[in-house]
Amino acid sequence: MKRFSQSLTTMVFGLFLAASTQALETGEDAPPFSLPGIENAAEGQAIALEQYQGKVVYVDFWASWCGPCRRSFPKLEALHQKYGEQGFEVIAINLDEQEADAHKFLDEHPVSFPIAWDPEGKVAGEYQLKGMPSAFLLDRDGTVHHVVVGFNEKDAAAIEAAINQLTKE
Repeated sequence: MKRFSQSLTTMVFGLFLAASTQALETGEDAPPFSLPGIENAAEGQAIALEQYQGKVVYVDFWASWCGPCRRSFPKLEALHQKYGEQGFEVIAINLDEQEADAHKFLDEHPVSFPIAWDPEGKVAGEYQLKGMPSAFLLDRDGTVHHVVVGFNEKDAAAIEAAINQLTKE
């Protein structure tokens, strides 16, 4: 049954990607969102982008079935720890249909940043994802500064340099 759920999620996500015409781009304002917090959020509280106004925010879309997501989480946690004091925050938005799948992933890959849940992909649709994982580095004004599709070790240094620059502004 779990394999069927993952297949269905992959199929729906693929159709969603094919239907989106243009990804959110650098220089555009990030769409606001408010989603249930499922980890590292106050009990029963939503995670809303507006809560992080004035911070540099890395909005990361992920799912438990995403192989590159497994490699990206330790890097994101390290960046969160390193730059958190300078006004940097990671918000990870899970796209699994079942919350339990997200929790199992998080048990294996624990992090300290907030995890939101978007099982229907509504916020993912507003951000017009083109792959998994997809992330958007926002400046303190909520403008998209950098778009990351997939996860590649070679890109990690450029992402960190952008975070470092934005946290100093």
